[in-house]
Amino acid sequence: MEQSTSHQTILTNGLILTHPGLSQPEPHGVTIISGNRLEQVNLPKDQAPGAAGEVVDCSNCLIMPGLVNAHTHAAMSILRGVADDLPLDRWLNQYIFPSESRHVARDFVRLGTTLSAVEMALSGVTTFADGYFFMEQAAEATLEVGLRAVIAQGILDVPTPDAATPASWRGRAEEFLSSCSRDSLITPALFCHSPYLCSPETFRAAKELAAKHDALLFSHVAETSWEVAQIQRSYGARPVEHLEQNGILGQDFVAVHCVHLSGREKDVLSNSRTGVVHCPESNMKLASGTAPVMDLLSRDVRVALGTDGPASNNNLDLFEEMRSASFLAKLANNDPEALSACTVIQMATGHGAAVLRMNDRIGSLEAGNLADLILIDLDRPHLTPAYDVVSHLTYSARGSDVRDVMVNGKFVVRQGKVTTVDEEELKSKVREMARKIAVDLNIRTHGVCTTDV
Repeated sequence: MEQSTSHQTILTNGLILTHPGLSQPEPHGVTIISGNRLEQVNLPKDQAPGAAGEVVDCSNCLIMPGLVNAHTHAAMSILRGVADDLPLDRWLNQYIFPSESRHVARDFVRLGTTLSAVEMALSGVTTFADGYFFMEQAAEATLEVGLRAVIAQGILDVPTPDAATPASWRGRAEEFLSSCSRDSLITPALFCHSPYLCSPETFRAAKELAAKHDALLFSHVAETSWEVAQIQRSYGARPVEHLEQNGILGQDFVAVHCVHLSGREKDVLSNSRTGVVHCPESNMKLASGTAPVMDLLSRDVRVALGTDGPASNNNLDLFEEMRSASFLAKLANNDPEALSACTVIQMATGHGAAVLRMNDRIGSLEAGNLADLILIDLDRPHLTPAYDVVSHLTYSARGSDVRDVMVNGKFVVRQGKVTTVDEEELKSKVREMARKIAVDLNIRTHGVCTTDV
């Protein structure tokens, strides 16, 4: 909710990076936060007006915009590690979909999303985009932790945990858009799983429904070579071309993955101003392929960064994702200059905000923007010496280097600890649910002993 403008927080000392990708870190004087917005950014100390409020010393820290994780399935943290080292089609059809059909319910989504939101908060993510089922519960979990999120209700042309028949997806989506929390931190959206699990009619109807509610529509697109072949057999066109023919692409559509693209499809994404989310670690783990990020950026496509779900990555650390994205691009292009540290940080902040239609509020630190920011502790052995802080952010920093996290003017992490939920109680509840899932799947893992149930 909106905070009272009477509350002020004053940040002093340290370094500040106001516009990742466009500016360099500089010495920080004073930044004043009033309510949930940045009132003054990096004033010289001798020019700062007198302000009453909490003073936060940022010495030995870097202040920067919070990270934007533009694609995940947060509730799937409870399925983290149940099936690994498999290609996407087997991973989904033999393990994930059957597990979801038996176990995904409101409490599963609430608990799993809370766990993921805590993990993201602790590693500097202040905004994320999420797609799954029972998404009212995901919204409530996000609010409990205190993050900002685009919460997208999943749509498939097969029975799902919250839509018993394929034909019932529309009623479920309309119910979600009508009942989802309207808190300022939550933005409702829709998520068609993929062109191979959603028909053209479903895509068009979802696009129409999203437009009616001024909501984004997401989908996995061209993630694997298998998908490309399947869509070509079914519709005589590649996935991006297929979506173009059905009027789906545009600034209100977000295409996730985009690994296997033709030259024409890259141009189509650019010309339609479609947003793209790159998920390098999930793509590597599932051996899906390497997205042509450099080609897309050269065409001025807005490319954000995402972790994908915690069951296919298997973590939500966007600092790790930045490093992987840069290294993978260098390898794929045989070019050590590909996807520089500066560019990949912009993907994780400003580009993510733009793809989610929030770049007028977040993604940079300037007066009037929402106060979504993080403090990174630079006084770490692996960040010493700090010749180039931007380089360190991409190639050396870890999520565990995040000291403080502020969302909407409120600290949700202080000194590396979540302030909004009881982390130990949360983990205990997750372990209890995991024990039941382990029994059902006939698996035995450290800390989840099936004989305990």
